[in-house]
Amino acid sequence: MGRLDLILPLLRERGALALEYLNGADVQFSDMFERIMRHSFGYADPLGASLVLWACDACGGDTRSALPLAASVECFQRFCALHDELQLPPTVLPEPKTTSSIWGLAQTLNAGDAFHAMCLELLGRDAVHGDERTLDAGIMVANAVLLGVERRDRLVRSARGHRRRRMRVAHDGTQVVTLSLSLRVGARMAEASPELSGSLERAGRLLGIVVQLASQARGKSSPLAQRYARKAVELVERSPLRAPYQSEFREIAYGLAAGN
Repeated sequence: MGRLDLILPLLRERGALALEYLNGADVQFSDMFERIMRHSFGYADPLGASLVLWACDACGGDTRSALPLAASVECFQRFCALHDELQLPPTVLPEPKTTSSIWGLAQTLNAGDAFHAMCLELLGRDAVHGDERTLDAGIMVANAVLLGVERRDRLVRSARGHRRRRMRVAHDGTQVVTLSLSLRVGARMAEASPELSGSLERAGRLLGIVVQLASQARGKSSPLAQRYARKAVELVERSPLRAPYQSEFREIAYGLAAGN
């Protein structure tokens, strides 16, 4: 489950941990939803989940304690991606064969809602009960759902111009919400300072724009993606993050800008 070959080498091991956790989750779905979920994971990579664990580690936390949160963020990512299929035109979707083209609109909508339910179940059942960090992270995920819906509404109502729509997707797309959430959740689980958490959250937002722009370039060089990657790196370099992890972030940002 999941395209680990799409993950940067720096994040691959963390992505494998998140997917192993999801594979072991005791969540029961119908055969139809199970097939849709497997298909959804088949063309995706666990970038958001990997970044939750990376941020937790970078801020000095225990990544094992963040695994339920990483898995929850991955389900949130899939929830958003399936709803994107239903609302955004094919020209701004990176996947060559969408779930809705195979199973139809109604089943895709149901599967997206199933991912949302799974996201919340993992938070409520598997996360450490009584831990204020987990409660905060759960609220972050819930707020991200609301933000994602709001931004998707703006995308649907945005101008029809090809270039303007692509830029709107780059700034308001699913990856922007998800990667911002990922770094913020990982930092919170490590009890990072507000200054560091804020810097990583803003850097995650820029990383999301990088991923959206690189995806739109479809394998070609994107100077605009490189520019946003540089902004993200400069932001992290001004933060109190430890130097070795600043170097790792630089590798992540420019790797994503190159479409890796």
